[in-house]
Amino acid sequence: MEITIDTNGILPIYQQIVRQISNAVVNGKLLSGHNLPSIRQLANDLALNHNTVAKAYKQLEGQRVILTAGRKGTFIHRQAIKHIKQNNQREAEFLLTELMQSFKQSGISPAEVTQLLKQQLDNFKD
Repeated sequence: MEITIDTNGILPIYQQIVRQISNAVVNGKLLSGHNLPSIRQLANDLALNHNTVAKAYKQLEGQRVILTAGRKGTFIHRQAIKHIKQNNQREAEFLLTELMQSFKQSGISPAEVTQLLKQQLDNFKD
């Protein structure tokens, strides 16, 4: 498993780890039951503070992407892909709700929102 950290990026480092592990699961690079490195090992490999990696693992465990089994190690959850898709759906719904509220507060009409969405959907298909 290869994780690349962008220390100059706007995304916090722990979220970069979460995103890259989740993407590797969805893309089939990390399969159900795959053993992940320990927090200490991954922190050493990435030259990070172990608390940063621990925060990423805690978030992944909360999202049911990984499962920690004490001394046995940390593994990809058997239903990780399903849980990632559910988490992504919830996040998309939340972001869309926030965006729609922003449009409403800005006085953008439903017709204007519809036009903007159509334009974005056309770009999304590419």
